[in-house]
Amino acid sequence: MLRGTYLFGYAFFFTVGIIHISTGSLTPFLLESFNKTTDDISVIIFFQFTGFLSGVLIAPLMIKKYSHFRTLTLALTIMLVALSIFFLTKDWYYIVVMAFLLGYGAGTLETTVGSFVIANFESNAEKMSKLEVLFGLGALSFPLFINSFIDINNWYLPYYCIFTFLFVLLGGWFIFLSKNRKYAKNANQQVSLPNVGAFQYFIGDRKKSKQLGFFVFFAFLYAGIETNFANFLPSIMINQDNEQISLISVSFFWVGIIIGRILIGLVSSRLDFSKYLLFSCSCLIVLLIAFSYISNPILQLGGTFLIGLSIAGIFPIALTLASIIIQKYVDEVTSLFIASASFGGAIISFLIGWSLNQDTVLLTMGIFTTMAVILVGISVKIRRTKTEEPISLESKASKTQ
Repeated sequence: MLRGTYLFGYAFFFTVGIIHISTGSLTPFLLESFNKTTDDISVIIFFQFTGFLSGVLIAPLMIKKYSHFRTLTLALTIMLVALSIFFLTKDWYYIVVMAFLLGYGAGTLETTVGSFVIANFESNAEKMSKLEVLFGLGALSFPLFINSFIDINNWYLPYYCIFTFLFVLLGGWFIFLSKNRKYAKNANQQVSLPNVGAFQYFIGDRKKSKQLGFFVFFAFLYAGIETNFANFLPSIMINQDNEQISLISVSFFWVGIIIGRILIGLVSSRLDFSKYLLFSCSCLIVLLIAFSYISNPILQLGGTFLIGLSIAGIFPIALTLASIIIQKYVDEVTSLFIASASFGGAIISFLIGWSLNQDTVLLTMGIFTTMAVILVGISVKIRRTKTEEPISLESKASKTQ
């Protein structure tokens, strides 16, 4: 049952990757079809990540009450319902609502699968890196599909394809649960609320609360860079008069992330996690500065690839490191980390949308670079306070109950 659920996790993370990049990939068509500006796109992205944040925050409560399995089922169902209504209306305001619901489902999927893996597998860094590869594949495949088959006259077809994929996925998930009904029922009965609340635990331990604060702010800034760089990359390319590579550039970004996450999955057991975060964030600063002054299309695509490669392992490694250092309430820490990331993606989208309307890419890239500099500072603080000691499988499992 554990292995089967983890394998479904690949499909769930693939779905999250698609949802994650969907608005950004469709930006040129949404701008033209509805006569909107990048500020309007920022509104959709904000609601999408607000939905994601809601899913992330509510998921631990759902897990504690109903189990991981029922929580995943609910998330898939909500996403399917949202997409089914899209068949009936293409109204701009409903697209905003749909973005929220899809974000909610994606946030629930990512949080639930992430906490399940960290709680039940000893090699959780490797497992999370593999899941993040599927996230990257989902984010890569969507813009490739759009670049190859979609134009202004059929921009809505990708949502129909997502609906079909989720319909098949939910059917397969129901079959899997029906064949493992006894295990799923026992898992539901074994879930219980913590004896001591996570809030009281962190309030009572200043060192742990400080460490948690570093990771929460780190997630906020990192997601602000990754999600908004990916979502606004087509607009950045258009502003630099490279519209011909505006859509394909997103694919180069995610190819870099996929390759990086595959490599991280292979060497994660030998990595010093805090050193890796410091090195990757430092590389990111250099690449963002260089990208700001590149105008050649080929060099821009190369720079986009390297930026994706440099940040590929930051999220899964930071999430795993947070659970190792804090050593308690894995579900809650996972949820708070991902919630902060989604909040960063939502809030910073307005700042990036505003900066792009100022007709200078240097301002936009300067914002990204400033956030990367702060990430380096946080990485230094994390390294100074880290206690990278392995946690046994039994210990991790007990902390989620």
